[in-house]
Amino acid sequence: MASPSALAELRDLLDPSDCSPSSPPPAQAESLASESAPPFAVSQEAAEALFTAADAKAVLLQAQQALAAATARLDELVDAGLLPTKGLPTVSGMAIYRQEGRVSWKYPAAIKELEAHLKKRKQLAEQLGEATQSRGEPFWTIKEATPLAPDTDQLATLTQR
Repeated sequence: MASPSALAELRDLLDPSDCSPSSPPPAQAESLASESAPPFAVSQEAAEALFTAADAKAVLLQAQQALAAATARLDELVDAGLLPTKGLPTVSGMAIYRQEGRVSWKYPAAIKELEAHLKKRKQLAEQLGEATQSRGEPFWTIKEATPLAPDTDQLATLTQR
């Protein structure tokens, strides 16, 4: 939640009925008002929502930067042979693993010319080996860890006992 002083500052900026000591003189205020958007009043609830949204966006951007730095460090550790890409422990309730990059294909020019039959031709080219496969850059997936699903055979054995 935004601080009371920040809310007051926003209200001073947005509420035209409030003429605080830091406001410009009336003549200057009129010229400023004619150059910018029409003034409007904002409630405390709206001001809090504005500050909450702005603060959340700033936190999100900082978290995205921290995540990018953390995954870059993970990549460095993998490249140095100090960290495996699979079989890592759950950390803070998160399963962390490295995924291979996405597969993409490059097709001969003759296939590109046949747009009407592109889908069939791509599948045929893949099956015949005319298309070549390439893999994109690897990436990390971080998500909530879920407990392993019980083996149904094991479950049946346990319920029979």
